[in-house]
Amino acid sequence: MDLSGLEAGAHIELEDLSVGEVLESSPDGETIRVRYLESPFDPDLVGTEARVSWDIVAGLVTGENTTTRLGGELRPRNWVG
Repeated sequence: MDLSGLEAGAHIELEDLSVGEVLESSPDGETIRVRYLESPFDPDLVGTEARVSWDIVAGLVTGENTTTRLGGELRPRNWVG
């Protein structure tokens, strides 16, 4: 999956239900650098930056309580299923 279409400032949800702000994408579109905004299972991550790969990005946060899965499915945020 190509992550290069995600713009800086976009909010994404990761598979572990963390939310990150996109800071930049790699030239090959395989990874993005994010700043953790929320991390329900590891609060120490909040405020830190990391490079994450496409396979742990669950979707784009499109509203306060909504995430659009990268495949196009719309679902409530933090919904597991």
